[in-house]
Amino acid sequence: MSSMLVAEDLSAVGGISLTAAVSVLTAMDYQVAALPTSLLSTHTSGYGTPAVMNLADWLPKVFKHWTVAQLDFKQGLIGYVGTVELCQLLQDYLAQQALDLLVVDPVMGDLGKLYSGFDDDYVVAMRQLIRLADVILPNVTEASLLAGLPYTDQPDLLQTLTALQKLLKPGAHAVITDVTQNGRIGCAWLTAAGVQFIGEPRLAGHYNGTGDTLAAVIAGLLGRGYSLTRSLTLANQWLHLAVAETLAEKRPDERQGVALGGLLHAILTLD
Repeated sequence: MSSMLVAEDLSAVGGISLTAAVSVLTAMDYQVAALPTSLLSTHTSGYGTPAVMNLADWLPKVFKHWTVAQLDFKQGLIGYVGTVELCQLLQDYLAQQALDLLVVDPVMGDLGKLYSGFDDDYVVAMRQLIRLADVILPNVTEASLLAGLPYTDQPDLLQTLTALQKLLKPGAHAVITDVTQNGRIGCAWLTAAGVQFIGEPRLAGHYNGTGDTLAAVIAGLLGRGYSLTRSLTLANQWLHLAVAETLAEKRPDERQGVALGGLLHAILTLD
């Protein structure tokens, strides 16, 4: 059983972020070290203003204890961090770990805008953090922010991905996760042959936690030795299953994250 350090926010209600990641990665037979970067009473979409606890004072104590306990993590997944200070704390700790894989989902904006509470300093801090990454998974907005390019919902993928690759260490990969092409939504990345795209038919509606779930699946598959192309292909197929299942359930409360039953079954039956 491999170990996976997962650092992102934990919402008591909503079924996204750390809650979804732990479910996905446990199904993949990882021993998950769940590190909440902040605690929320609910996620931030549809519930009003949540009660939030910043964990900046707690994280250094966690890292000190883990170091004394000689905990050894081989893979890592970083999602929502939340503050410049926490980005630096994570960067300092991760730089001391001999990770085989670090996946960073640089959560900080959508639909062309930074999330509330973030500013240009946070973008700079995230640029520093992703230097440690083997794979980054920004959405179109986050890709534009990191690359320093104007936002458009149909970006020049070659230009944007080329700019992102320059921010990363040699051999690392930038993958944009919510690219739309010809009625399909999926991932775009660069190879020697140019821009590659893998996607599934786009389904109607908005679903909380899709990015968190996708990132956990991709990190888990990569950590198990699957190639980037195969990992992205399976992750998009399985996320499509999850969204389709959510649609079929006709939930009375649409604020919850996507249904994970079919996705988890696909993981457990993977050859």
